[in-house]
Amino acid sequence: ITALNTTWTVPSLPATAFGSNAPGWWFGVMDKDGNGALVQPILAYGYTGSHYSIFNACFDWTDGSWTVSDTVSTVKPGDKITSSVTYNEAANSYTMLISSAQLGKTIRQEYAIEKRQTETESSAVFVLEHQPRTCRAYPTDNEMSFENIYVEVDGKPVTNPNWQAQQEKPACNSKATIVDAATIKFSRD
Repeated sequence: ITALNTTWTVPSLPATAFGSNAPGWWFGVMDKDGNGALVQPILAYGYTGSHYSIFNACFDWTDGSWTVSDTVSTVKPGDKITSSVTYNEAANSYTMLISSAQLGKTIRQEYAIEKRQTETESSAVFVLEHQPRTCRAYPTDNEMSFENIYVEVDGKPVTNPNWQAQQEKPACNSKATIVDAATIKFSRD
């Protein structure tokens, strides 16, 4: 994957500021088996307090390291987020960008793919992660969507990606829905 872009809107605040495990929505690229680097722009509630934050991060399965952008910004419900992950062949690295329309700022992070990683970043994933301890820790509007999804493989646009909704231990009747090739919605009853 040489490019993966999306827009998303920060959901409403949860009914309670406590009882959560930083529910986060993120998208990213990784190899098909989950080895190597997981390169991911993130929107999370509770990461730095009782509010939403945006930042970039990378979890590297080869050594267990977790790298987070130097900047973590607080964003508010309704804010429009634009983000991308782009491969730089000459540097063998990925550039992550995540920006807030309300703040008017962009957080940039570069992540070099280490020489010990031989797997290709060939899978795109969109995720709702960290189950809450109480359903009141989810946003009160009960949904968040990734929209305007754009994917490139080897520099060429993928016109109709074949997304698959998968769930692992869903909490509070949460689910992923493939709306269309450019929209993935996370919601709960």
